[in-house]
Amino acid sequence: MHVIWFTGRSMADLCATTQRALVAGLLERNVSITFLNGDENMDVYHQNFMHVALPQTAPRGLQSRALGKDMRKWLVDNPPHRAVAVVEWRIAGWVVPELVKQGIPWTLMDRSPPADAGLFGRLQWLGWKAAWKAAARQAAPGFVVSKAHRVFVEKKTGHRNVSILQAGVDFELFKPQPKRSTLTMVYHGQLDRHRGVLACAMLAQKARSEGVEVDVVFVGKGNLSPSLEALAEANPFIHFHTTMNQRDLAVLVGSCHIGLLPMPNQTVWALASPLKRSEYLACGLSVFGINHEGHRLEKVDSDWFTLVAQEDFHLNGLDFLRKHVHESHHLNQAPRAFAIEELGWSSTVDQFAKVLAACHQMDS
Repeated sequence: MHVIWFTGRSMADLCATTQRALVAGLLERNVSITFLNGDENMDVYHQNFMHVALPQTAPRGLQSRALGKDMRKWLVDNPPHRAVAVVEWRIAGWVVPELVKQGIPWTLMDRSPPADAGLFGRLQWLGWKAAWKAAARQAAPGFVVSKAHRVFVEKKTGHRNVSILQAGVDFELFKPQPKRSTLTMVYHGQLDRHRGVLACAMLAQKARSEGVEVDVVFVGKGNLSPSLEALAEANPFIHFHTTMNQRDLAVLVGSCHIGLLPMPNQTVWALASPLKRSEYLACGLSVFGINHEGHRLEKVDSDWFTLVAQEDFHLNGLDFLRKHVHESHHLNQAPRAFAIEELGWSSTVDQFAKVLAACHQMDS
């Protein structure tokens, strides 16, 4: 089976971990992949993997449009024979019409609905809905990240052929490390204001003012990066790191004690299945966050997985920290055991490959 993958995501982004894992899983299953995105180069080395680099210089807000046009041109110049396409919703409007014209079966990938605020967000929602409507018209299978995400898609677009690809975790990479001497919370990912990230810094400040010795570590980049960097310079218990490679990130996360999920109860986060949640647990961390559908997991223990109402984040967070402050030198085996049992990549990749294979048969 040959897969042509069209995406606007860079493999260098922390948010591309799922994409990278799915690619690796398909290659292990002897699937050949042609991968098109805006990266100039990629560190995927496999005889069945070909990267088509389409670097972009367009300003933010026009990047998907420019990349989609370049992908459509490539498709016109390189009509594939017997392939199935994976198309990210952001560039579907430019790529899908050519796929349909050439009779190439395709699937729609939705790892996250629009997350931007303001005008960008409103424009993205139009593109998101149009992509799913096109999939419904063409009976193209779609992929989402959670049950809530699937229900949302079905309700908003009427499309029923939707499979869940839950975010897994690399257990060889994300594993417990020697713990820091001070109880340490960690948040990694996009550091944007609307993700509730500042609430984590405020929790650490409040805890310190109440005599609870706790540090907090932020890793990533976004519109809050300058503010967090300034806070780190002014407060020795706040630590800021810009985006780092996965191996270094895994070591850092593994050395901490508590993983934070501060994303508020808004549509985009309630539909999500955050990969950081799985990575925290694989590293043996307890988890503390906001209680909504996107953060919840079944079969977890409240001793190491606690979600609270958004308005109680700081009050309950203080209680959570007081409870854990004397456990900073002890590794809780339960979170990692749960992750190994419930959050591996194998079943996710199997589901992905199964849907693609069924779709590929249409081109036989």
